[in-house]
Amino acid sequence: MSSASTPLAQPREAIGRTARVAAAPRLALLARSLPIVGWLVLAVLILFPGMGASRYLLYLGTLIALQAALATSLNLVMGYAGQFAMSHAAFYGFGAYASALLVSGAGVGFWISIPLTMLLAAVLAACIGYPALRYTGGVHLALITFAFGELARLLAANWHSVTGGPMGMRVLYSPEPLLGFSFATSRGLYWLATGMLLVSLLIVFLVQRSRFGRALVAVREDEVLAAFLGINVVAHKLAAYVMSSMMAAMIGTAYAPFMSFISPELLNAHQTISLIGVLILGGIGTLSGPIIGTLVFFGIPELLRVAQLYRLVILGAVIIVGVLFMPQGISGLIRQRLKRWTRDVGMATPEAVKR
Repeated sequence: MSSASTPLAQPREAIGRTARVAAAPRLALLARSLPIVGWLVLAVLILFPGMGASRYLLYLGTLIALQAALATSLNLVMGYAGQFAMSHAAFYGFGAYASALLVSGAGVGFWISIPLTMLLAAVLAACIGYPALRYTGGVHLALITFAFGELARLLAANWHSVTGGPMGMRVLYSPEPLLGFSFATSRGLYWLATGMLLVSLLIVFLVQRSRFGRALVAVREDEVLAAFLGINVVAHKLAAYVMSSMMAAMIGTAYAPFMSFISPELLNAHQTISLIGVLILGGIGTLSGPIIGTLVFFGIPELLRVAQLYRLVILGAVIIVGVLFMPQGISGLIRQRLKRWTRDVGMATPEAVKR
């Protein structure tokens, strides 16, 4: 029986090897070009609202750019350091309130308020993060940062003389012109939000390629082994948390003049939970995951606005299907396919040489 099946199996294996060798150049070309095509698509999506004349597209593009930048900053501490921080929305709102108070109350220029707000956020994040990460970490960090976020929201809702209380705070200023470019219009605010997104991507990209980023991944995978290798686990986790919080505060400074209004709901933990959903759907721990997740999470409800009654149901179904069938996220699935194609090309090349 086995002697009869062997001659039939050999031609099938030969056909499979031949097909793999024949497809190798195409797979190699696709694996190399797909990331480039993805970033070109992002460039087109960025330029399209900025070059158009639709105020609605400018508004939607600004909102998506801010959310994508915020998800990218959260990805630094959650995706690369593996720390479950629930205070991201609080620092986002802190950036909006602090910048507005510096500009309106202290007379500081908008562009000067950005580094000042980031510095204040860094001090605050270090004060919260060090005790949480030094003695606990893990789920305790999530609880401590969640408690801080709720405390910040309640403080903003009840400090009437400074924040306006639950009624919120009107923002009546616009960013000053910079290098001859006006940011007082909807188009200018769109490019400001896009600049925040690009800066966030650049920071995460540089961290990802650095020794510090590789140490963060080691801490995420195994803290004990990372400490054994000489990595200061607490310092790396704290640095990631502080950097992520500073980026959130930076993005919050652009939210204030864009919406012309700030309310305590901006600090709500629901905002952070939505960002976590964006990361899971797009691909946590990847550079493109926050962008893909934001486009799906916030883009689909807007595209389906014609189906007002069913758009959130459809969005929920898309998220459930994505989590069930793509646990590594959309970007993670694409990266897995690229690695498989590259591996197939590597396996097919020696076979072609043998032939």
